[in-house]
Amino acid sequence: MHEGHRDRMRDRLLSADESLTDCELLEILLYDCIDRKNTNPIAHMLLDSFIDLKGVFNASPRLLRMVAGIGPRTAEHIWLYGRLFHKIYGLQGGIRPNMRNFGTVREFVKERFAGVLEEKAELYLLDRDGFLLCCKTIWSIENSKTLFESKALGALFGEVHPRGVVFAHNHPSGDSSPSAEDDRSMVELFEMCGLHGVSLYDSVIMAGDELFSYYCADRMRTLGLRS
Repeated sequence: MHEGHRDRMRDRLLSADESLTDCELLEILLYDCIDRKNTNPIAHMLLDSFIDLKGVFNASPRLLRMVAGIGPRTAEHIWLYGRLFHKIYGLQGGIRPNMRNFGTVREFVKERFAGVLEEKAELYLLDRDGFLLCCKTIWSIENSKTLFESKALGALFGEVHPRGVVFAHNHPSGDSSPSAEDDRSMVELFEMCGLHGVSLYDSVIMAGDELFSYYCADRMRTLGLRS
């Protein structure tokens, strides 16, 4: 991290700089509980996971700790701010996209994967009406080659209590057609979801401007998957 960066960010805050983004404000808030570390990437991951600031401050400590870089102390710090906002302003969750609508899924995934050149996968956890509860990036080429870890997935489901999920990943090659490996991963995820009473609604593949949907292409039926 560049020397003096935190001081410059605090100066911008104290000067009531209206150009500070939600991510930058969250970055500054994290200074109080994360020492000698660039908190901007962590702020980005929090917003990616919970969509907006309201989502971040509505998240439970256990769910916050599932974000890389967030330890018990930091999770407690964020959660405390959320409790204060609830007391003062009656903070409620923001508007969430309904992921049972394919048009909504298409636009949401396009936005999430715009400009992403490496392989990336995300799991969208939904409530009983199909509204998004939170997002979880479960794999990128920089991390693990294991798409689904049963224990981690079970812990996530146990904390969020989703009714259903939508899985999304990209093909940097530019071809959105599902591969045999994609089919195997789909079956694996379907089985894991079933163990926890969670429905797998769809799996979508982003490639350039194209989006392939297992549900819309009737590939879920072909694979013998029933949600």
